Amino acid sequence: MLWLNRSFRSFRDLLPKNPLFRLLTINGVLGVAISGGLLAGVFWANIGNLRVLVTRSEDPVLPIVMLAVGFIITLTSVVMGSAIMMQGAKDGDGGKRNLNWPLALGAAHQSVPVSARADKRRAS
Repeated sequence: MLWLNRSFRSFRDLLPKNPLFRLLTINGVLGVAISGGLLAGVFWANIGNLRVLVTRSEDPVLPIVMLAVGFIITLTSVVMGSAIMMQGAKDGDGGKRNLNWPLALGAAHQSVPVSARADKRRAS
């Protein structure tokens, strides 16, 4: 509760100073928000009659918490993982992979032709 008493200029002061932790924090919060939106959408659309099943159960909090935790773990991991994988992308290339990877291996690695013989037993 001490951080509530501190005066800060913006929400950026609450984020970690390390760029990696800042990236993970921002994308983690985004993943939790997406998870909440998806959970609300599932209940709003009543997919698989889920809303009716949950509201008529004895303890409706437990299934909601279980669904929320599953969505949060899955979607937050996806958002954070995609943010980390996009770190190697250059600006404007859209995260395309380097298609010249054989050239990056250098002269030590070269293609070697391999001959393949047909099996005589199968030729019928």
